[in-house]
Amino acid sequence: MPDDAWSTPLRLDAGSTSIVGSVRDHNEDAACAHPDIGLVAVADGLGGHHAGEHASGIAIEVLEERLRNARAAGRPPSVEELLAAFDAANERILADANQHPERTGMGTTLTSIVVTEDKVLLAHIGDSRAWRIRDGVVEQLTRDHTLVGQQVRDGVLTEEQAETHPMRHVLSRCLGAQDAIEVDLAEGDVAIDDVYVLASDGLVHGLTKEDVARIVLAGSDATESSAVLVNTACERDGQDNITAAVLICRDD
Repeated sequence: MPDDAWSTPLRLDAGSTSIVGSVRDHNEDAACAHPDIGLVAVADGLGGHHAGEHASGIAIEVLEERLRNARAAGRPPSVEELLAAFDAANERILADANQHPERTGMGTTLTSIVVTEDKVLLAHIGDSRAWRIRDGVVEQLTRDHTLVGQQVRDGVLTEEQAETHPMRHVLSRCLGAQDAIEVDLAEGDVAIDDVYVLASDGLVHGLTKEDVARIVLAGSDATESSAVLVNTACERDGQDNITAAVLICRDD
């Protein structure tokens, strides 16, 4: 298969920004933005000082590695390829924790978008989020894998109650928690001027999805937009690490 098997009529613009926030002393988030392979991803680590950032770093590293290897082997992107990458990241996190007892219990969310010639692929675990902005309308593409999020879906809690619930950060799914993982996978169409925004939960605390759409649509490029997103969220609520990745599908 030729090397341009992932070629697309779209010109992809991608960028990411991650900051520690105004309270914490280290950053457990990680992100990547690679327009050459149509990839953006965000990971939010957990497990204490150094362990959380180690887990999120592994997740992003393995995801990039697997997708680049797939491209080199001539395999076009697929949800199956993304699932294999998530499985590999989970295995590497567990293996690393076994080798380093001080990292026992570390884990991470991982949310990724891959844009190909004619479709967008989503893989997601945890409570980082992905939105699509199309024709000025913003749509959340992910659901939060938290105990509180499930209670909202079950009708036990309202979304308003969930926003201030003391257990709202407790994950029901993540990488690094167990051998078998359940990943949300989706595939859809892609169009010129589509914008995809991924964010750790630190950004969600400071911005509504309407804020996200307004900021991104006013920006000149993906990197600038990601920086404005995280800095604005930090000004409003900087209690957590804050990370955003933006991918814009432009007309080539």
